[in-house]
Amino acid sequence: PDPYLSARKSDLLDELRRYQTMFERGALGQLTVDYPSFDIGAGNRAMCAMTGYSAAELAGMNVAVIIPGDHNSGAETTDQLVAGTVDGYSVERSLRRRDGTMIPVLSTVSAVRDDDGRLLQLLVLLQDLTQQRLAEQVQRRSQAVIDAAVATLPVTFTTVDRDLRMTSIAGGLERAGTRVGDFLGHHISEFTTDPESLQALASALAGVESTARTVVGGESYMTLCAPLRDGGDVTGVVSITTNISAEVSAEAKRREADELRLFMAHHDALTGLPGRSWLIEHLGDLAAAKQGAGALLLLDLDDFNLINDSLGHEVGDAVLLDVAGRVTSAFPEWTVTRYGGDEFALVAPFTVERADAVAAAEGVHAVLDTDMEVGPHSLRVTASVGVALGQGRSASSTLLRNADSALSHAKDAGPGQYRLYDAAMRRQVQHRLEMQGGLRVALGAGELSIAYQPIVDLARRDIVGAEALLRWKHPERGQVSPAEFIPVAEQSGLIVPIGRWVMDTACDDVLALQRTHGIYVSVNVSIRQLTSGGCAEWVEEVLARIGLQPCALTVEVTESALMDDIGEIRTAFNRLRSRGVRVAIDDFGTGYSSLSRLQQLPVDVIKLDRGFVTGVDVRAEARGMAAAILQLSAAIGAGVVAEGIETEAEAATLLDLGYTHGQGYLLGRPMPIEDLAARLRAPLDYAVRELQ
Repeated sequence: PDPYLSARKSDLLDELRRYQTMFERGALGQLTVDYPSFDIGAGNRAMCAMTGYSAAELAGMNVAVIIPGDHNSGAETTDQLVAGTVDGYSVERSLRRRDGTMIPVLSTVSAVRDDDGRLLQLLVLLQDLTQQRLAEQVQRRSQAVIDAAVATLPVTFTTVDRDLRMTSIAGGLERAGTRVGDFLGHHISEFTTDPESLQALASALAGVESTARTVVGGESYMTLCAPLRDGGDVTGVVSITTNISAEVSAEAKRREADELRLFMAHHDALTGLPGRSWLIEHLGDLAAAKQGAGALLLLDLDDFNLINDSLGHEVGDAVLLDVAGRVTSAFPEWTVTRYGGDEFALVAPFTVERADAVAAAEGVHAVLDTDMEVGPHSLRVTASVGVALGQGRSASSTLLRNADSALSHAKDAGPGQYRLYDAAMRRQVQHRLEMQGGLRVALGAGELSIAYQPIVDLARRDIVGAEALLRWKHPERGQVSPAEFIPVAEQSGLIVPIGRWVMDTACDDVLALQRTHGIYVSVNVSIRQLTSGGCAEWVEEVLARIGLQPCALTVEVTESALMDDIGEIRTAFNRLRSRGVRVAIDDFGTGYSSLSRLQQLPVDVIKLDRGFVTGVDVRAEARGMAAAILQLSAAIGAGVVAEGIETEAEAATLLDLGYTHGQGYLLGRPMPIEDLAARLRAPLDYAVRELQ
C-alpha cells in the first residue's frame, strides 16, 4: 500500500472520529437531514433530550414531524439553498416534542454539497429558546409593574437628547391629565421658557450636574439635571422634578444664609466692607499686639429673610447697603465688617469699659430706629446684638466665641435685643468643658452602655437586625441625653475613642445572636471617625478579633455628613465594602444631599428619616415622598429601612408602599442585649412580659 494514502486515510478517520464526538456531545441539538427527501439521517444526544425521541427513532423520520414547516419552500430558505445563493440561514421555529408539546427554537441550517455544488444534505442546529422567552415575559411584566408604579409618583422623570427633544417621561402624568405621547419628540422649549431650567439643561449637556427652581401656578418645583453618558460622551440629560412647596421652610432659608456667609471671603462685593476671614485675621493681629481688641459686637438683622422673600433680593441688598452705611457712619472709630449674610461685626481697637460696650449696642439699635426708604417701600429693621469685651491679648477665637454666644442669647430673647457675654454664659461654657471631662472618665469607668433597637421585617415582624445606641449614666446626674453629650463628643474629638468602644462592644454583644438567629448589628460612625484614616482597617481588626462575619455589620453615617468632602467619604465607603461590611445612610431626607452625591457613593442601605414616616398613613405628601425615596433607592441598588414607626397604621402604609424593613417604638424600643436575646428566643413570652 501507498504510505501517503495510508497516512491520509488515518487522518481522515481521525477527523471523522473528532466530528462524530463533537456531533454527539454538542450542547445544541443537531440533525443531519437528507435532500431532497428531508428524512433525518442522524440526531445527537442533545436532540434526543430536546425531542424525547431516541436516536434510532429519529433516524429515517421526516423532519416535518418534529419541525413543521422547516422544509417549506421559501424565498429565504430551501429554494436559496438549492440554488446555491446561500449556504445557510437561521430562523425561529416551533419544535414538536414526542409528547406533542411545542417549544420555541432557533433553527440554524447549513448546506452540505457535492463537488459540483449540488445540495446533498442539511445540517440543522437547534437551540431551545424556552427559558429566554420566559425571561422576556417576566421582564415585560416587571417593566409594566414598574411603569405603573412610577406613573403614580409625585416625582417626574424626564430624559432629553442633545437637541433638547424629549425621549422619555414618567411619573406624575396621570394627575396632570396628560399622556406620554403629548411630550415625546417635542422640544423642551414647547413646555418651558424658564431661564434657570434651560441653563440647568445646558450645564448638564456640558457634563455638569445642575439644579433649577421654578414656580408654576404658585407651586415651587425643584429639578435636578444630570448628564446621560455613553462611555465618556454626553448623549442627553436625565432630570427629576418634584414639588418642594412644603419643604420651603425657615431651616432652608437659614441654610442659604449660612452658605452665603461661607461664600464671602476677605472682601464683600455688595457693601465694600471687609469680610469674615479678614475679621478673623484682624482680631488675630490685635491679639498679638500689646493692647488687643477692646470689644467685639456681632449684630444680626431680625427676620431679614422675610424682606428677601416678600420684596425680593434687590430690596434686601438695598437694606444691607443702608445698614452698612448707617453703622459705619455712627461708629467711625470702630472697624465695621460684613460678618456674613445679614450679620455685621464691629471691633473696637481700643480699651472699652462695660458701660461703653452697652452704649455701643444701644447705639446700633438707635441708628436703625428710623424708616428706610427703598424704592416704593418704607421699611424699619431691627437687629440682635451680641457683645464680648476683650481681655487684654484675648485670642480671636475666644472673643468670637464669646460674642457669638451672647448673640445667640440675644436672638433667643426676641427681636431688637442685645446681650453682653457674662458669668452666666461663661458657666455654660464651663458646663460643656465639664461634660468633656466627664465623658473621658465615663469611657474608662463603665458608665457608658449600649441599647439595641430592633430592625424588623415589616411583613413577618421578625427581628433581622439591631441598631446600637450609645447611653451614658452619670453617677450624679443619672441618664444623660445623647442629644446633649454626642455633640460635645464630636466637638472635642472624644467621639473617636468612644466610637471604637461602641464598635468593639456591639460586635461582641451580637456575636452569639448572629450565629443563632442570623441578625446583624448597625453601628453609627461619625464623619470624624470615617475620614480620619484607617477606619476600614480598625473595623476589620475588630471583626477578626471577635469572630463576627463582616456581612453581620452595617456602618451608619448620617446624611448631613455627606455635605463634607465627598471624595474622602467615597474612599472610606469603598474600603469598608471591600471588606464585606455594609454601609447605610441614616436620617435620609434631612441632609439635602444632591442626586450626584448619592450616585457617587457606594451605599447598601438608606434609612428613611422618621419625619417622612410620622403620619404617613394620613399625609399624602409623606406617602409621596416615601414612595419617591423608595424608587430612588432602587435606582442606586440600595435597600431601605423606615425609622420611627410608632403606629400599626404607619407600618401598614409603609408595607403597602413596598417597604420591607423598619424600626421604631411600635416594633421595639431600645433595650439591653439581654432583653434582645430573650425576645429572639421567645418573642411571645417577651411580648407578654412587656405588657405586664
